[in-house]
Amino acid sequence: MSRMDGAALALARLLARIAYRSIEVRGAEHVPDDGPVVFVANHGNSLVDPLLLVALLPRRVRFLAKSTLWKNPLLLPFLRLFDAIPVYRQQDAVDTTRNRDTFARCHQELAAGAAVALFPEGISHDEPQLQPLKTGAARIALGAEAEHGPLHVRIVPVGLTFEDKGRFRSRALLVIGEAVDPARELALADPREAARALTARIEAGLRQVTLNFPSWEIGSLVERAADVFAEDERVLPGRPELGERFSLRKAFGEGFAEARAKFPERSVRIELMAQHYDGMLRALALRDDQVTARYPWRHATAYLGDRIPILLLGLPVAAVGALANYLPYRIPGWVALLVQRHGDLPATYKILAGIVFFPITWALEAWAASALGGLPAGVLTALAAPASGFFALLYYERNASMGREILAYLTLRWRPQRAAELRRLRADIRREIAALVEDVAGEKR
Repeated sequence: MSRMDGAALALARLLARIAYRSIEVRGAEHVPDDGPVVFVANHGNSLVDPLLLVALLPRRVRFLAKSTLWKNPLLLPFLRLFDAIPVYRQQDAVDTTRNRDTFARCHQELAAGAAVALFPEGISHDEPQLQPLKTGAARIALGAEAEHGPLHVRIVPVGLTFEDKGRFRSRALLVIGEAVDPARELALADPREAARALTARIEAGLRQVTLNFPSWEIGSLVERAADVFAEDERVLPGRPELGERFSLRKAFGEGFAEARAKFPERSVRIELMAQHYDGMLRALALRDDQVTARYPWRHATAYLGDRIPILLLGLPVAAVGALANYLPYRIPGWVALLVQRHGDLPATYKILAGIVFFPITWALEAWAASALGGLPAGVLTALAAPASGFFALLYYERNASMGREILAYLTLRWRPQRAAELRRLRADIRREIAALVEDVAGEKR
């Protein structure tokens, strides 16, 4: 890995670590250790998507990006750092004949045993399912084999799933699917037919690693149903990892249309019950995992004993960090409000605004400290401002979550009738879902 590659990887991992509370990777074993690879991924979160792939994929990748991004002076240094390859799209009113050079560069990368990555949907979007795929990924793989082969190129599908993609410090999941071997399409005489056939297989691979719903509302209901079905009771509340529920949510989503067609009245009844349950949770500011928790006293006191000392000891450093970083922390959120109607853009704008305003703030604070206390004070401020700011962020998250858990516990104890109603409704939903799943499976046998 070159020094430039190392810098790009370090920057991507740093930004990903700051932007997301947790990021899970499943299926990394499907990525070949060496040899040419074309990574294909869904594209629902604008520039955050390539950032996460660079940070998390076990191979160094070169990305294809729309050519108009090179006109953005803020993005230009990053495009150069990540050695991105421009794609000239017809909808951008540019000279699409320049894609000959783009394809040639991709072929050269693959011939050298490297990896390229692209988003075959061709656009970033805010839809709850994959959009129609372009044939570019297939043409790149087939073209490299035709020009330089046999290379044994593999096409690896990657699915990106976000808990709440517009929210700072949310969670993300990266699922890597089984590699697609284009050998059967290479045997076809018609290049266009080969590209279409391979694109269809790429789409099938991408659907295996992504969640696809007819609408966001249905997606939310399906995910709720899957979560209720998955777990009956737990000791203490705690949200499951995204990867832990991915397969179940995917199975429920795929079975949704079938269940609605075969058992429409029962399906609608479950939907209405789930909507009512969600409404009760929101009204009481509760989560599903809090409703299922037993809260044994011994475990609850151990939880508080673990959290309270850190709350007290970390307060001075967190206060300094919050004071030094409050303004640049807020500005990205204000900037994101300008593009909130575009659901795939807020996270990108938050990251870009943070890249600009945090360093400016730290530089101004260091300059002010130097003016007041000399060079040592300036250097100390330059080091302490970012470090204390990140500590303050983690401190706030940890203790805000503790406050929410205490409030949930008290709500369930102080309002026992409502708590009992929630648990009865949840049990009814779980029972109805189990019966419906069994009957749908019986219809198939």
